[in-house]
Amino acid sequence: IYRVLTRGCRSLLNFPDFSLTYESPKKHNMEDFWDWLSNQTDVQGVQARTKRRPIVKTGKFKKMFGWGDFHSNIKTVKLNLLITGKIVDHGNGTFSVYFRHNSTGMGNVSVSLVPPSKVVEFEITQQSTLETKDTKSFNCRIEYEKTDRNKKTALCGFDTSKVCYQEQTQSHVSWLCSKPFKVICIYIAFYSVDYKLVQKVCPDYNYHSDTPYSSTG
Repeated sequence: IYRVLTRGCRSLLNFPDFSLTYESPKKHNMEDFWDWLSNQTDVQGVQARTKRRPIVKTGKFKKMFGWGDFHSNIKTVKLNLLITGKIVDHGNGTFSVYFRHNSTGMGNVSVSLVPPSKVVEFEITQQSTLETKDTKSFNCRIEYEKTDRNKKTALCGFDTSKVCYQEQTQSHVSWLCSKPFKVICIYIAFYSVDYKLVQKVCPDYNYHSDTPYSSTG
């Protein structure tokens, strides 16, 4: 489970622009993932998925999931939140989950691994702490985790004649999952002063099938 808490100036937030986009899986070297995440920028609109690829084999193994790139961006007057991720099936019985979080402002964000049956709902207590048993049942472990914070002053978005103190937070985390494991989904929960978001993203279970996958939950 990965939890990041950022704090900044308190004020009412305007209704945000939210974008969510997916791209087809591509081959990458392991050392290129964090570079890829670092170079992600804002994406306008939702890009259409490219044509389904044929079965990909690595030796006697084949890829199990049709994962691709993940991008979530939330913008308000006092908040700029960007979450980018990549889920890679290595084709040898293991897969990795990479996430990078970059924010300026105040909010509470959580990224976690959950089963497809996880219900998308706001937590009653409005906390982003999620159950750890799901991650353990997937046979996943955190490979890497790092968080950097710094403060800066800037003109306030709601009043450019004033100066606001903002805290910038940048963090990334990666999981490595191995057999035996079940199909997982990515669950993101975000809470700020007057804005809440819950999103569940699941892989294409029928990646190697001509029948498209219909998401549920």
